Amino acid sequence: MTMSTTRFPDVNRADVGIVLVAPLYVGTPELQRSEVDRVMAPYREGAAPEGFLSMSAFTSTDGINVLTYAQWTSDDAYRAFVRGLDDFDEDATEPVRYKLYRGRILEPGSIARVLVAPVFDVDGRDRQRRSADALVDGPLGKPFPGLVASHFHHSTDGTRVLNWAEWVDEDAHLRFGESSLPHECFEAITMPGVRGIGGNRYILAESITV
Repeated sequence: MTMSTTRFPDVNRADVGIVLVAPLYVGTPELQRSEVDRVMAPYREGAAPEGFLSMSAFTSTDGINVLTYAQWTSDDAYRAFVRGLDDFDEDATEPVRYKLYRGRILEPGSIARVLVAPVFDVDGRDRQRRSADALVDGPLGKPFPGLVASHFHHSTDGTRVLNWAEWVDEDAHLRFGESSLPHECFEAITMPGVRGIGGNRYILAESITV
């Protein structure tokens, strides 16, 4: 397995069967580090679990949240793994299951250092497709300085859309916020059955891949 604190997971790798995303509120930078250690510990030593592809932990730049992004060949493989953990808790909050839908790489060759991961609450699969398509084929389909890529994921239960947006740095995203594009994005997904939840800025704390 390969460990990195700079390289984002490869969202487009072909062997991914399921993506598991968990936003976690922790409250302080010190607790962010503790939470990263906790969630990454099962993957740091020994052989890779069967079906495991990657596990990445991101910390929000405001110091209060952790976001994990895991890639597995199947949900069954993930469930078998967590059931075998010594500290497995059946009542623990489950990650949201996603599958990659579509996206665009807008700055090939640029290195992403900041992640922004807004989520939309949607009413069913038709709204998943329509909202993602409206953004990919509209305001987020055209280059903006510092926006490396946007990868849209659909939750497997049909209730959410995740925009996995990769940026070169925090300043680039701040400039985006000052442009007309956020308003264009809002207009693009203004339709019945779509509600924006929002997303924080994150930096990669640790990633382990096979």
